[in-house]
Amino acid sequence: METPGPPVRLSDRLLVEWVAQAKVGDPFPEPYSYARNPLESIIRNLVIIGVIKPPAPDASLADVAQEASAAARAWLDEHPA
Repeated sequence: METPGPPVRLSDRLLVEWVAQAKVGDPFPEPYSYARNPLESIIRNLVIIGVIKPPAPDASLADVAQEASAAARAWLDEHPA
């Protein structure tokens, strides 16, 4: 039997769901839309949640966003509601 990880907050789950479904040009969800750099804030939280690993310092944000979207879909499959 696997030991469950820490509980996932609703706000974290909603972020992962948004990332999994987001399209280019979609507005960032609150509260990230108020951040100085919303994409970096979202990426940081995805790392904290364990959805993605920290990206390389020289990684393109567009590439990281694409990888995060795929990782978010996989994370949702592994963590059904």
